[in-house]
Amino acid sequence: MHRTVHFFYIEVIMSMEKLIELQGIDTKLRDLNDLLGDLPFKVNELNQQEAFIKNSLIEKKERLKELAVESHKGEVRIAEINDKVSKLKDQLFLVTNNKQYDALMHEMDHMKEERSTIETETLSFLEEIETLKESVETMESDLGSLSNEITVRREKLESVISDSAEEKSSLEQKRSNKVESLDLNTVSIYNRVFQARDGLAVVNLSGNGCGGCGAHVPMQKVTEVRANSAIHRCDVCGRFLYSENNSVN
Repeated sequence: MHRTVHFFYIEVIMSMEKLIELQGIDTKLRDLNDLLGDLPFKVNELNQQEAFIKNSLIEKKERLKELAVESHKGEVRIAEINDKVSKLKDQLFLVTNNKQYDALMHEMDHMKEERSTIETETLSFLEEIETLKESVETMESDLGSLSNEITVRREKLESVISDSAEEKSSLEQKRSNKVESLDLNTVSIYNRVFQARDGLAVVNLSGNGCGGCGAHVPMQKVTEVRANSAIHRCDVCGRFLYSENNSVN
């Protein structure tokens, strides 16, 4: 019986120490991620802006091509109409009756109306072309500045990642080993609390209170935590509790 209690006592201490070590590893991993700050987010945001501008430029340049074609068609058609109207005017001197005269005038009016419509459309095309050219020029300038900023931030990000890569890999391996040495239920609870409590799932007692949220811990729990006789969690925040004198001796 005494040996069974002793082994249970050792198991409690070992499990608690593993949780404390796991918390230490996760804290270091969070610190490494904090070194990156908002760089990954910012680089991704800038990449999205760059992609948006590039796509917009492609669309605007395609539209410029379409407008150039439509504008040219309009100019060609106006030239054709002018030529036809000129010929119709010449024919007016050759008519022999009012019916022929009215027919020619009607056709000329129709041609002039079409010309007026095309001229209005062409003017609209030219105005849009001018606006698009200014927009393209501005966007290309913005794209150049943005690309430079992306390059600088990307190089900084890669530098930080490179500097911390070896340490991060080592910590992740240690974390994996530590997780495997704990039972699944304990790990599941730890992960939930870690996510819910801003990365702090294991805390030292602060007097008779929780070192995480400050809530009062019942004296029996305090005694058992300090005696390493049981694993307890705060009734308020759910964090695992330990005492700094927890160790296997």
